[in-house]
Amino acid sequence: MNKKKQNAKHLHSRFHISYLTFFPVLILVAIALFSFSLWKAHNDLRRIGNYLRFDKEDLGIREKSIYYRVQYGDTLESIAKKFSISIETIMWANDIPESGIENDMIISIPPTTGIIHAVQSGETVESIAKTYGVDPYVIYNYPFNEFTKDVEFPINPGQTLMIPGGTKNPIRIKDILGIFWKRMWE
Repeated sequence: MNKKKQNAKHLHSRFHISYLTFFPVLILVAIALFSFSLWKAHNDLRRIGNYLRFDKEDLGIREKSIYYRVQYGDTLESIAKKFSISIETIMWANDIPESGIENDMIISIPPTTGIIHAVQSGETVESIAKTYGVDPYVIYNYPFNEFTKDVEFPINPGQTLMIPGGTKNPIRIKDILGIFWKRMWE
């Protein structure tokens, strides 16, 4: 057998795949799988947004604040733990003084950790979110906050909003940088 036929013999093998044909096929399969996963994720999100209905009671959070009478032996920490909220949330909701709580004191327990805010004239969800150091979507996505159908002005003065995770004195990056900058030049 001549040398040319011997070298070409392996080309007629049924199972021969060269790297030159395998690599492009691999890339095409990867692109197809990636495209399918994106398409599936997009459709799942649309389906969830369009068809998912739930009862707000099933979420495991309360819609409104409740009132609690402080009992002997209660501390802010024990009350916060009992209702799964932060100590600060109880303090902010009740304007509790430094001296703390007393027996038979009636305090408001918000539904979740954060701030309850009464909307003032001229405020927007974005300005309220900035005030309390949260993303506006946190306010929009809280299931018991209600909004008007008006896209420009979804809230009304006098309305109360729960600001989950909001704090009275949020630490802002620009404040930290300002302090750092000031100290650097002193």
